[in-house]
Amino acid sequence: MTHKLKLLLFIPALMLLFGCPQPPTEISGRRICPGKANIAEAVRLLALQKQNVQPFTAPAECTISWRQTDGTEKDENVPGKLAFVPPDKIYFKGDKFGEVRFGTNETEFWLRSKAGDMDSYWWGDKRQARMCREILLFDPANIAEAFGVVQVTTDWKLWHRDGYDILDLFNAGKREKRLYVNTCDYHIELIEYFDTQQLKKASVELNSYTTSREGFMVPSNIRLAYYDEDGLEESSVQIKLKNIQSLPPEKQSKKLFARPARDGYKNVYRLNENCKFEIQED
Repeated sequence: MTHKLKLLLFIPALMLLFGCPQPPTEISGRRICPGKANIAEAVRLLALQKQNVQPFTAPAECTISWRQTDGTEKDENVPGKLAFVPPDKIYFKGDKFGEVRFGTNETEFWLRSKAGDMDSYWWGDKRQARMCREILLFDPANIAEAFGVVQVTTDWKLWHRDGYDILDLFNAGKREKRLYVNTCDYHIELIEYFDTQQLKKASVELNSYTTSREGFMVPSNIRLAYYDEDGLEESSVQIKLKNIQSLPPEKQSKKLFARPARDGYKNVYRLNENCKFEIQED
């Protein structure tokens, strides 16, 4: 999979503000509030935030950065429009020297691009994508995690450090995911993803939570990064949302979140059972 494909498989989501139950202290100028006493309390607050997620739409300024084969850095700005309907419907369309379009619905995900010299369309089944976590970096079925909307259960491990509740998810004894939750407002500020060798392979930073006109909270500054085998950042996507607005039911059309047709795209690839994108002829 190309770096551009990896980078474009990142799209954001949202969360709601919670206050501190106890007065904060300060460390190095930053407020430090007490953490939750146990994992059950942390799960309860994060679940409430997830339940209060509202459909929204916003203009999105995306800056894609990657390290080229000669070691130099390259940036590409892709302005676009984002829509999200929880729990799993996402739409992004950008127009930069052509079309960039990404989406998910209840069962499928897709990405197609005619930006620059690209003329390709990738898509697949979410159930298959769940089995290809090492290849896709971010599971398209859980893309909303890029907004801080994460399904957390009491199976996670909780500990505290420097004003953060840190929650770890383990699979077969190996860390798979880690959350850093600010103990004052209980917003998720960082998500880290680990491979089967326990190396960090990707991360999501969530900052500048903004209140929409309808009153729900959205992280308006999101940075996603992918790391190579040496732990060095290989590529990133910086996403800035502005003028965040509620998306009413009458604007949540089936067409908006339906996987688009081929529409003349030269190359079409489908995710197969071997976690590879194979050419689709028809």
